[in-house]
Amino acid sequence: MFDFDERDLVRHAENAGFPEIQLELRVSLKATRLPCPWETFLRISGHPSVPPFGDVLHQVLNAGEIIIFTAALKPLVESVNRPERLAFAYLTARKD
Repeated sequence: MFDFDERDLVRHAENAGFPEIQLELRVSLKATRLPCPWETFLRISGHPSVPPFGDVLHQVLNAGEIIIFTAALKPLVESVNRPERLAFAYLTARKD
């Protein structure tokens, strides 16, 4: 899920009526990461309710467009020299 941030989490908890809210944010940055095989990447989904990337490609692009898109993206996905950025937000709230 990529369309929200830690401020949204706190706001939603406040709007739900929680008077006591704590949020711990952990951010991890690594200069390089292990390459991801293209076939593995095609089976990845960013969220349980979103289809895998490969399924989406076949839903929105025709065969020629998939070839062009794959030629551009596959080397980047399989590259070792790309940064890894991870963020985890742990929200706890208490309502009496």
